[in-house]
Amino acid sequence: MSGSGTGLPPSMLLGSVVHVVLSWDEEPALAARRLDSLLRQATPAELVRLEADYRGRRYGLGSLVHGPGRYAVALAALKSFDRSGYVREAGVAELADCPEPFPVPFLLLRLNDPVGEVRSLAQEALTTRLAPEHVDLLVRALPMLDRLSRRRRAGGLLAVVEDLLHRDGGEALWEGARSSDPLVRACSLRWLARIEPVASVRAAFAARDPALWRWAARVATSSRLTAAQQNDLLPCLEDSSNPRIRRRALRARARQPQGEPYLRRAMLDRDARVRYEARAALYARGHTGLAPQVYRDALAPGDVPEGIVIAALGGLADLGGACDVPRVLDFLGHRKARVRAEAWRTLSLLDPREVDRRVAQLAADPSSRVRRHLGNRAAPGGEGRPAADT
Repeated sequence: MSGSGTGLPPSMLLGSVVHVVLSWDEEPALAARRLDSLLRQATPAELVRLEADYRGRRYGLGSLVHGPGRYAVALAALKSFDRSGYVREAGVAELADCPEPFPVPFLLLRLNDPVGEVRSLAQEALTTRLAPEHVDLLVRALPMLDRLSRRRRAGGLLAVVEDLLHRDGGEALWEGARSSDPLVRACSLRWLARIEPVASVRAAFAARDPALWRWAARVATSSRLTAAQQNDLLPCLEDSSNPRIRRRALRARARQPQGEPYLRRAMLDRDARVRYEARAALYARGHTGLAPQVYRDALAPGDVPEGIVIAALGGLADLGGACDVPRVLDFLGHRKARVRAEAWRTLSLLDPREVDRRVAQLAADPSSRVRRHLGNRAAPGGEGRPAADT
């Protein structure tokens, strides 16, 4: 099954749940225990998928009127997913009588139920549970709440949930931001951004999740933040390994009256697109003669950091001239293959004939990353290019 139009992958739980249901008549107690275990271990995101896919089955739960003993609540939870509105209503009514936190995710899903009676039962049951002592459970259910927030039917009670989380959920949200579940972590940080935007963005950049970095970059450059908050966060973007995030920071700096020093620094970014946008922003400020002198100056010292060398050589490849060739030649024998490769690329743009004169040196380079700049040039003796590195 495809997820019934939810945009989510098929439920991994569906097969296990169906197997339990089909074995119910043989061993009701064992089946009920297995069902209870499956549903209690499922994450809110898994329950969303399960609900969407479970409705597509072609059999009913009419024969499973009651669950054995203490596992009856698990059967009630499954009944709340049923295709039949009558069965869902019965399941929600049973869940409403259960005092433990387990029913909350199932009741939340019924806030979007197409049957008004089922929605009303779920709302009443949840209202009694919306208290500060339940915020931990609500945080774990945030992926589900975020999906429900896009549904018109669920709007009323969700506003109360939001107010509760904003008022009493700070500590629980930070715990969620440290969760091993990536969906709970991302949702918690998004909610925290409404309360503590600077801290939540910093936490997102500290995580090893590129999707969170992109979200955090959008928050950090949002017009909702004050200038002081933006200035506090832009270094996180400028230090990112993602060039798109660095470009977003650059655009934010370009809008700042005092952003010129950062634009000059971005001219030496390792990404060509960032360098180009930095030059364009400075040109718009009237600095029409600034480049390529910035790149020449960057290469002037004897010991230049590798990243600066690559950026400066790239800048000269765009804007330099024949006068820059001698300085470029100094880097053809650099100890780092990345630097040598950029030097040969720059030389091939500034003076292709000089590359032809040095083709033996290029062909003898131990790195295939460098030798690829041979292009269609033949190596000395007509032997072609050496084999690639192993």
